Amino acid sequence: MMNKNTARLGEAPINKLLIGLSLPAMIGMLVTALYNIVDTIFVAQGIGTAAVAAVGIAFPVQLVLMAISNSVGIGGAAIASQRLGQKNLDGASRAYANVLMVVFVVSMLAIVAAFIFVEPLLRVFGATPEIMPYSIDFLRVLLLGSPFFMLTMASSAMLRAEGRASYQMRVMLTTVAINIVLTPLFIFGLDWGIQGAALGTVVAQIVGSILIFRFFFTKAKKTSLVLNREAFRFDPKLVVRMGQIGSSSFIMQVSQSVLFITVNHMLVRYGGTTELATFAVINKFMALVGMPIMGIVQGMQPIVGYNFGSKQFDRMSQAIKLAIRYGLTLSITLWLLIQLFPRFWVGMFTEDATLLDDGSTAMRILFAISFVYGIQMIINGMYQSLAKARIALFLSLSRQTLYTIPLVLILPVFFGVQGVWFAFPIADLMAVLTAIVFAYRDRIMLFKPNEYAEPETKAAQAK
Repeated sequence: MMNKNTARLGEAPINKLLIGLSLPAMIGMLVTALYNIVDTIFVAQGIGTAAVAAVGIAFPVQLVLMAISNSVGIGGAAIASQRLGQKNLDGASRAYANVLMVVFVVSMLAIVAAFIFVEPLLRVFGATPEIMPYSIDFLRVLLLGSPFFMLTMASSAMLRAEGRASYQMRVMLTTVAINIVLTPLFIFGLDWGIQGAALGTVVAQIVGSILIFRFFFTKAKKTSLVLNREAFRFDPKLVVRMGQIGSSSFIMQVSQSVLFITVNHMLVRYGGTTELATFAVINKFMALVGMPIMGIVQGMQPIVGYNFGSKQFDRMSQAIKLAIRYGLTLSITLWLLIQLFPRFWVGMFTEDATLLDDGSTAMRILFAISFVYGIQMIINGMYQSLAKARIALFLSLSRQTLYTIPLVLILPVFFGVQGVWFAFPIADLMAVLTAIVFAYRDRIMLFKPNEYAEPETKAAQAK
C-alpha cells in the first residue's frame, strides 16, 4: 500500500511540497557544512596549521567515497521515485536493497585500502614530509569507518525518494551534534590529536546509520519500501542502470577529487604549507555555499522523479522552475556574505596576519561569481531526475574537468599562486554558460517532458 508521505509527491501543492522537502535537506546540509568548518577550527587550534593542511590533502579520498555513495544513492532514488509514482512498491524496495549491497561491498574495499594504500595515495595527492604523519593518522581512521559513512549517505537519498526529508534532516542534525561534542573532547580532553578528529566523525556516522536502518527495518508502517529477503536479490541490470543515472554525480565528485589533487600539487610547487592550509580552509566554505543549494536540488528531485513516473508533467515543470528561482536567490545571498566579510571567515581559523591577508584575498577571488551556482546545480539535478544521464554527466564534467583543471595547470605558470585562485571563477563562468546553453536548447522554461524520456520509457508510454 502506498504510504501517504510518498503519495503527497503527486498531490500536494508544488510550492509547499518543494519547501517542505528542500528546507530539511538545506538545514541538514548547511549544518553539516558548518560542522566541517567548526571541525577544522578545532584541528587548527588544537593541533596546528600542518594538521589543517593534512586534512586538506586527505580530502580527495573522502570525496571519492562520497562520490560512490551519492551516485549509487541518487541512481537508486531516481529509480525508486519513478517506481513509487507507478505504484510499483516491490520494484522500489529492490532498488534500495541493491543500493545497500553495492555500497557495502565498496566500503569493505575501502577498509582494505586503509591498511595497504594509504601512504602511497597521500604521496600522490601531494602530501609533504611535514604533513604526511598527520594525513595518515587522519585518513586511516576515516577509512575504517567508511561502511557507516557510505551507508548513511546512500540511504539518505532513499529517504528523500519517499518524501521523508524531515527525518533525514533529524538524522543529519543528530550526527552533527555528536560530532561537535566528541571532536573537541577527543582532541583537547583526551589529547588524541588528529586521530581524535577522525574518530569523532566515525562515531557520529555509526549513530546516523543506526537511525536510518531503524527507520527502514523497524518502522514498516511509515515506509513504502519493504526490505525483505526478496528485495535483497542482486540485480546486475538494475545496478548498471543506477550507475548510469548517478554517473554525473560520481564523475562530478571524482573530478573534484582530481581537481583538489591538482590544486594541492600546484600550491606545493608555487607556495607551501600556508597555501595548502588556506585552500583547506576555503574548501569548507565552498561546501557552505554548495550544500544549501544542493538541498534545493535534493528537494526537487523526488518531486520530478515521482511526477515523471506518474505522468503529471505540469507539476514536474512547476517544481523545476521554482527550484531555479529559489536556488538563484540563495546563491546570491551566500555570495554577498562571503564577499563582504572574507576576513571574518578566515579569522575563525587563525590569527596569523599573513594567512589572514592571503586567505581573504583568495576567498574573494574564488567566490567571485558564486552567485550563479544555483543555476548550474539545479539544471544538472533536473537532468538526473529525468534519467538523462549523458547530459547530466557532461554538465558535471564541464565545471571540474573540462574547465577548472586545465586552468589550474596553466594560469599559475604566469601568475603564480594567484593563478590557482583565478582558475575557479573563470571556470565557474564557463560552466554556467554551458548549462544555460543546454537549458535554452531544451526550452527548460517551456518544459516538454516527453522530449526527455529515455527510449524504454517512451516505449512503455506508447504501449
